[in-house]
Amino acid sequence: MKKLTLLLVVMATTLLASPVFAAPDDIHKGKVTFARTVGGYTYLKVREADQENWVASVPLEVKVGEEVEYTGGDVMSKFRSNAMDQTFDAIRFVSRIHVVGRDATPAVKSGMPADAAHQGVAAAKGAGTPGVPVAIVRPRNGKTIAELFADKEKLKGQNVLVRGKVIKFSKNILGKNWITLVDGSGKAPDDKIVAVTAETAAVNDVVTLAGVLKTDVNLGSGYQYKAMLDEVKLTK
Repeated sequence: MKKLTLLLVVMATTLLASPVFAAPDDIHKGKVTFARTVGGYTYLKVREADQENWVASVPLEVKVGEEVEYTGGDVMSKFRSNAMDQTFDAIRFVSRIHVVGRDATPAVKSGMPADAAHQGVAAAKGAGTPGVPVAIVRPRNGKTIAELFADKEKLKGQNVLVRGKVIKFSKNILGKNWITLVDGSGKAPDDKIVAVTAETAAVNDVVTLAGVLKTDVNLGSGYQYKAMLDEVKLTK
């Protein structure tokens, strides 16, 4: 437990100065005040409440004045876009975005730019996102992700087994790899779990994880986990 606590404290400090970190999965809604599609991405400035935020997605047909809803993805700090000829203090490459009242499909996928700043960060593709079923068979003597969250107080500190699909893989953060897993069970935000491991995986891999369930983990700066897996061993 002390080892995990030290890792998380140092990681929290590192994330604040890191070029990339996972964005909270809350649903955001705002009015577009700038929109430009260039270099394979649509760059948007979105006004939400009393602030404006930069977001980017796969090419999206949207006009200034329209409203968009978006969620998930990764935030880059001090990101340089040569296509835009601009350096962003912070910009979110969203996982899902749609135009309110015009786009009937509320799940437009996005990915991370293919440059050195994004190496080791993989964005989700295909199944494993809200509204897209994932056919995952529960491992023998294992738990679903929904069960891990439902029984987290009873299971905390115990070794548990879970199988799911990798929707995100962040490599070598303080010598550890961070996996986000879904199995089609549970309701957002408790439909995915983060696992810390020394092993590797690829986005879209279906893997079985064995690890210690930790609960109520707080990294600071708004990054909190109701449940996560530590000391994980991975089997594809």
